[in-house]
Amino acid sequence: MTVDVVCPLPVEKTFTYRVPDGLQADAQVGSRVLVPFGGRRLTGVIVGEGDPPETLDFAVKDVLDVLDDTPAMTEGLLRLTRWIARYYVCGWGEAIKAALPTGTNVKTQRRLSRTDAPADDWADHDVARKVLHDVAERGATTLGAVRKRLGEAVPLSLVRRLTDDGVLTLDTTLRDPSVSAKTETCLRFAPAFRHDRAPAELKEQLRGHKQRAVIEALAGFADEGIAEPRRADVMDRADAAYSTVRSLVEKGMVETVEKEVRRSPLDDLPDPGDPPNHTLHPAQQDALDAVTAPIENGRYGTFLLHGITGSGKTEVYIAALKRVLAQGKTGIILVPEIALTPQTVQRFRAHFGDQIAVLHSQMSQGERYDAWRGLRHGRASIAIGPRSAVLAPLENLGLIVVDEEHEHSYKQFDPSPRYHARDVAVMRAHMNDAVCILGSATPSLESTMNARRGKYTLLEMPERVPDSTGAAAELPEVTVLDLTLQRKKHQLDGALSDPLREAIRTRLDRGEQTILLQNRRGYAPVLECEACGWSPYCDHCSVTMTYHKSGRHLRCHYCGRTRHVPRHCPECGSGPLSQIGAGTQRIEEELDTAFPEAAILRMDRDTTSQKRGHHAILSQFDDGADILLGTQMIAKGLDFSRVTLVGVVDADVGMLFPDFRAEERTFQLLTQVAGRAGRADLRGEVYLQTRNPEHKAIRYATAHDYTGFAEEALAERKQFGYPPFGHVAGVEFRGPKEPRVKQIAEQWTTTLRNHSGPVEVLGPEPAFIERVKKQHRFRTILKARGAKHGPLQQALRRTKKAYGSVPNGYHVSIDVDALGLL
Repeated sequence: MTVDVVCPLPVEKTFTYRVPDGLQADAQVGSRVLVPFGGRRLTGVIVGEGDPPETLDFAVKDVLDVLDDTPAMTEGLLRLTRWIARYYVCGWGEAIKAALPTGTNVKTQRRLSRTDAPADDWADHDVARKVLHDVAERGATTLGAVRKRLGEAVPLSLVRRLTDDGVLTLDTTLRDPSVSAKTETCLRFAPAFRHDRAPAELKEQLRGHKQRAVIEALAGFADEGIAEPRRADVMDRADAAYSTVRSLVEKGMVETVEKEVRRSPLDDLPDPGDPPNHTLHPAQQDALDAVTAPIENGRYGTFLLHGITGSGKTEVYIAALKRVLAQGKTGIILVPEIALTPQTVQRFRAHFGDQIAVLHSQMSQGERYDAWRGLRHGRASIAIGPRSAVLAPLENLGLIVVDEEHEHSYKQFDPSPRYHARDVAVMRAHMNDAVCILGSATPSLESTMNARRGKYTLLEMPERVPDSTGAAAELPEVTVLDLTLQRKKHQLDGALSDPLREAIRTRLDRGEQTILLQNRRGYAPVLECEACGWSPYCDHCSVTMTYHKSGRHLRCHYCGRTRHVPRHCPECGSGPLSQIGAGTQRIEEELDTAFPEAAILRMDRDTTSQKRGHHAILSQFDDGADILLGTQMIAKGLDFSRVTLVGVVDADVGMLFPDFRAEERTFQLLTQVAGRAGRADLRGEVYLQTRNPEHKAIRYATAHDYTGFAEEALAERKQFGYPPFGHVAGVEFRGPKEPRVKQIAEQWTTTLRNHSGPVEVLGPEPAFIERVKKQHRFRTILKARGAKHGPLQQALRRTKKAYGSVPNGYHVSIDVDALGLL
């Protein structure tokens, strides 16, 4: 028996292995297996039956072990990941790896150690000298750690030469999975002592009062309906030591049992209470009726639910999901930000209870593993989370919801596969005869055109949910504040203009809440010497470092490197340095000074880096804090009835980037954040501060006019052949030496032009940010006009095959349907 195995490598082929007789019963399609691969051992996945060994022209190696009792990958996920690999031009193994929980693979680990042998022969070899010095200082270490510390390529061939010369030793070992099921020890009476009189009889036999106390505690738990309490709880109630319990086990009176503990982030959330009894308004009911027909008929359909902010899209999702579950099927709910997960989860938990499993990157490995296993084994039937949840291991899928489908955070950037969760959701629904709902107040232009072309069914909800009077809540009034004019009027002191300050003061006096958006974290984005113009740049990236006042340090927002703030300019000696621009920390300080009595919360990557950070901040705001200040993570999906003011401190951030999607993103962000105001009985108001009041993104956002913006933007896209009237892909070349990266980029792009056919090839050119994490970067862009994407992928696939691999330490990354071309 042979099987075809996919390994977690950036290659498009499968590998054939023989299955020993003792493993054949467990070797099922979708199971993970440990296989030899060169000098390593890899965890692969069986994807099908292999050819007979006698028909192959190579020696077939044996599978070493089968790692799963139940196949980790469903047949549906194997088909989906195969499609992802083909569409996004990556290895099938890379796509499968993205669908499996992290920490579950058995891996080969290479450990290096320095010997006592002299290394005189390597004194003139720069890389070898650095490697030997690093290993000597660190002791036994891994090759990956050496490469990371040195920040440059260390070829495995060089390491082998050093080991052949006797100056290094190289040991290859297997590293067990870093995550597994968690268990805890529980206690119960031995079988002979489970009758009603047993506790009294046991106490008569025991002399030690601590032993009797344990028996009493165990009997007490049994009376409470807990037959097998945790050992720790019994010891705590009896005030007994572990040795006391062990003696009772040795006497045969009590026995231990190991029980699996399910780790879940839901354990820290409060009870959501009973679900609200909403009656759907006519537009909601029409949308629900439209999606119900294919749900009940088991027929594929994708619906673009275009509902303005506050129109009640979530209630439609919940009602549709109830119909899906009633048929014994499962569902996936995608949200664009981890920040939205707690509030979304609570709304769904109120309706569906323990049927929900959450998947996101801020969960511990153990929590993610337990959630994944719960979904795989049918203990949970609803997966909620950001983009990776689209690969949840659910079978019998009936519904996938992509909330805020326009959000660019649904696109994976690194590592491969660089998939778009929205498009994967549509394809997965198609493969499973399921329904996909794409919801947004500001749909992406691609989705809008797909609806116009008939690929999606458009559903519209043009009014907000009715307030307590029964009338539809009104959209907030938007006021544009021209910062140039505000400065001329002497009404701009700092980042907040006088009209915005007065509006905040009014809300504080009324006991209402305010949300402020500043899509830039830190204190000051730029420090600059007024005398010579010097600014501190990151040593590893070609960007200026941002000043963070908390901790008084400079930080690079690309690689995370920090350094102290110089007291004087290192170029000319002048000082101190000017702080230019305002991040969230500076706005927070300004608010503290202007409104010392207000409870102010800041929500950005710095304040939410800790586990459950998003939930803690949103809970405080829900409990009555006055002002929530943050980056774009506060701009969508949040629903607080007492928020009546939204202020955008700088609406121009990101709007003028040299990217054809910059205006669309700005319009979507401004419209979404404006929609946080006035979502219930209290009327909302929005202030947009800008230096470009006539820009179309500002004009249309002010008028809440999605249709007008879409028509003008689509006309421009059509003129230049950009999506949705064509397809684009980016190819990034990166590595430690700029001349070598440039050479690889030019050679690879020349090969691409030879295979491009009708596809337009632009570049290579240095990336907008030329160096990130010590890696020099060049970019080539591909454009294919028209609706067909096949020629673009075909050109990339042929080029990959023709060019072959790149040198160790250098990388070529392909991004199909790229969202960021900078």
